[in-house]
Amino acid sequence: MKNIKNANEAEIRKFLQEQHDPQSQFEKLKTYKNAANLPLFSSDYHETHKVNIKPDKSVAPAKFIPDPLSPNEFRAHPITIRAMRTELFMGGEDFVDLECLRICASCKHEVDLQFWQFCPYCEASLT
Repeated sequence: MKNIKNANEAEIRKFLQEQHDPQSQFEKLKTYKNAANLPLFSSDYHETHKVNIKPDKSVAPAKFIPDPLSPNEFRAHPITIRAMRTELFMGGEDFVDLECLRICASCKHEVDLQFWQFCPYCEASLT
């Protein structure tokens, strides 16, 4: 059973290395089944979280600082806000992590492609 899980994880990771579009990732993940041959990822369950992010040039790039006066509000550098992907999705506890780390060719920071459209440190393209 563990080999099947590792094989699925390897296949998902290979797919993620090749395609970073959130919608194509979501479509591929919907095709995976668990041990009971049921969908591994339920697309019927939707939960929306609203978070307000205010620009603040004093915050370091790629960081989000909670606003102490307002719940569900964060401060971030304006470049960080622009670099964020607008569509993010999460799975349950058995869900394979969608991490796809890359080293920015320009500034050499390690960034996770699942969260960023471009490098939040130097604004360079990540593709």
